[in-house]
Amino acid sequence: MKNRLLFALASIAACLTDAGFTCAANNQPNSPSQGQLGAGPIRINRIDADFQIDQLAPNIYAFIANNTTHDWEDGNTTVIIGNDAVAVVDAPSTYLSKRHLAQIRKLTNKPIRYLINTHFHRDHVMGNHVFKDAYPDLIVIQQEYTAMIADRRDPLAIADLKGKGGDDQLRSLKEAAEKGVDAKGTPLTGYDLERAKRSYEEFLPVYREAKDARYVPANVIFKTAMTINLGECEIQLMHLGGHTPGDTAVWIPKANILVAGDLVIAPVPYGGPDQYIEWIASLDKLLAFNATAVVPGHGPVEFTQEYMARERDLFKSLMDQAVTAVSQGRSFEEFKKTLDLSSFEAKLVHGDPELQWGWDNYFVGKNGALAARAYRTAFGAL
Repeated sequence: MKNRLLFALASIAACLTDAGFTCAANNQPNSPSQGQLGAGPIRINRIDADFQIDQLAPNIYAFIANNTTHDWEDGNTTVIIGNDAVAVVDAPSTYLSKRHLAQIRKLTNKPIRYLINTHFHRDHVMGNHVFKDAYPDLIVIQQEYTAMIADRRDPLAIADLKGKGGDDQLRSLKEAAEKGVDAKGTPLTGYDLERAKRSYEEFLPVYREAKDARYVPANVIFKTAMTINLGECEIQLMHLGGHTPGDTAVWIPKANILVAGDLVIAPVPYGGPDQYIEWIASLDKLLAFNATAVVPGHGPVEFTQEYMARERDLFKSLMDQAVTAVSQGRSFEEFKKTLDLSSFEAKLVHGDPELQWGWDNYFVGKNGALAARAYRTAFGAL
């Protein structure tokens, strides 16, 4: 990273001088606290079963992946078109990023100048090479911690998908789909069998296209904040934390649009090895923007603050219960038995087996992973 540019507070100008471009259909206020709630996208273009494009403003598009609760998840992508250049937020799998690039070229013939990765996870970084190959002068931007961990982990993660890890995953999914049994040999029926068949079909193109993948690191790094000027459209990058210590949120003031990365994941959140106290604080900051539209890292665009507030309240309830358990001297096993998030589960899952799978596997996790992380945080062990 020594040879890359490091910014504590940085600003890059795209040298766009034509005043004809604005980010929004109308003149939205610049102050985050004054924005009004949005009614929905200008239009939706469903490309196919994999993703759709929501036009949020005349020159701002959210490319929404459909697989938040699937076995293979892709992050969402946001496209901001300036007078002379384009900025893109996040690059998922090679398979999906290639298709994103094709759709961007249908929207504009302007070059992609900036690619912003909101954090280091493979589903937001893997497709960097697709855009770099198409635009060799591309500026790839990451927060300092994200760049450090991405350099350390993502080359191995991509190599694993291209090699034994991908081979093993494909073999496992194929056996489940064709034989109708899980890894333990238990017969699959109903939703579980349909899920197994779908998972195999969805992973096949990801696996095949991954053979072209390679790791592309950031060549511009910031620490706390950064501004990109695309003519009249200003893009503000903010370092927050919660999902990872290096999360970046993107605020587009004139459009009153917030790109939250994985600080917001819908329709059910992910848990995992996250920093829940920091996540709560970050969601409070994002809620204060009162954005017209919130593009999550996964899942549909949110046009009210309701989901983000519910996610914040969910993490707060989790940590309040963990702090109480530690303060009362209860063991982890006791805490795990008494942890109650059922009211949130009911509102988020509402009896849908797909959402229930996401809640059980991506939020609660196996062997009490969510509870363990919360308890260790409250205990001071993290």
